[in-house]
Amino acid sequence: MKKNVIIFEHNIQKYPPILYVLNFLIARGESIEVFSCCPDECMVQQYKEKGVSFHNIIDNNVKDPQLKKLTNLLNFRKEVLKSLQAEQPEDIRLWLFGESCIWLFYKLVYRFKSILYLFEIPSFSVKFKYKLLSWGINYAEVLKQGHKVVCCEYNRAHVTKAYFGLFSDPIVIPNKPYIVHTDHFIENKSTIDLSAVLDKKIILYQGIFNYPERKMESFCEAINFLPNDFVICLMGEENFYKSELKARYESERVIFLPYQKAPSHLEITKSAYIGYLSYSPESGNIKNVLNTLYCAPNKIFEYSKFGIPMISNDVPALSYLFDKFNSGRVFDNDSQSIAAQIIEIDERYDSYSKGSSALYSSVNLDDSYLQLLS
Repeated sequence: MKKNVIIFEHNIQKYPPILYVLNFLIARGESIEVFSCCPDECMVQQYKEKGVSFHNIIDNNVKDPQLKKLTNLLNFRKEVLKSLQAEQPEDIRLWLFGESCIWLFYKLVYRFKSILYLFEIPSFSVKFKYKLLSWGINYAEVLKQGHKVVCCEYNRAHVTKAYFGLFSDPIVIPNKPYIVHTDHFIENKSTIDLSAVLDKKIILYQGIFNYPERKMESFCEAINFLPNDFVICLMGEENFYKSELKARYESERVIFLPYQKAPSHLEITKSAYIGYLSYSPESGNIKNVLNTLYCAPNKIFEYSKFGIPMISNDVPALSYLFDKFNSGRVFDNDSQSIAAQIIEIDERYDSYSKGSSALYSSVNLDDSYLQLLS
C-alpha cells in the first residue's frame, strides 16, 4: 500500500478540503503522513490516535516579518526533504496543497506520483519570494508533471488547463467540507449563546471580513427594510473592517459574533434561517476577478447541509448553482435588493430549503477522491 504524504505550510484547520482528504483516507485505512501546521493540539492528537503520523513542524504566522516567514519556510522544507530522503518513488503518493506549497516542493513532483491540489485560480507567474526559494522553477512544467491536478470549480479548471497547456482536464472537486453528524460536532462546543434570538429568523454571514471583496455595509443596512422577526448575524475573526462595521451597525438586530474554529462554528450555522455570501471582484486584478466571479466557497455546503437557503451578490458561479437547484437568490448591491430577496425566500421557504438540500446531496466527494487514488 502506498503511503499518502500530505504537505501544507499553513494551518490545516482552516482548510476544509485538506480535512476532508484526511478523513477520507482514514476511513479507507490508508497509510498517512502529514507535514504541516496545526495549533490545535487536541486535533493533532485525535489524528494521531487514528493512525496518522502528524509532523506539526511549522508556524507560518501571517503577521510574522517577511524574513522570519522565509526562514520558517526554508526550515520546513529542509525537515520535509530530510524525512522523505530515503523514501522510494513507488511507495509514496504525494499531496501538495495550494500553489505556494507546489512552488516550495516542486522538485518532489518530478520524483513522486503527485496530486497538485489548487485552492484558487493559479497565479500566472511565480511570486518573487518563491522564485528566490525555488530557483529555476517552471510552473507550467511542474503542473504538467503532476499525476493529477485538482481545481475546486469547473470554470477555474478550464482556465488552468488552457493557460498552462495541461495535457488533460484537472479533476474538479468542490470545496465540500467534511461534516460529522449534526448532533456530534466536536467535544469543545461553541461558546456563543444565541438563546436571545433563536425565536428570530437569523440571516447569517460566516467568514472573513475582507473589504472590498466581502462588502457588508448594504447587508447590515438591509435590516431597515425587513420585518421585526428578522435579525442579521455576522461571525468571523476580529480585524479593522469588522470593528468599523460594529461601530456603525451593531444593535439588537445586527449582531456581531466572534470567530469559532471549525467545526464548532457549525453549531451556529445550523441555527441560521438564510445564509449570506458576498464576492465583489477587485478591478484591475485579473486573478482576483476570476477567483471572485468563479468562486467556490465551502460555505455553500455548510449552509446547504442544513437545508439553509442562500443569498449572494450576482456572480456567475453562485447564480448558476442557485438557479440549477433553486437553492438561493442573487441581489443587486444595495440594501433594499438584499431585503427583497430575503423576503422572496421567506415567502417560499420550503421550496428553497429543499433546493439547498438538493445542492448538498448533488456532490459525492468520495467518488471524486477515488479518481485521485488511481
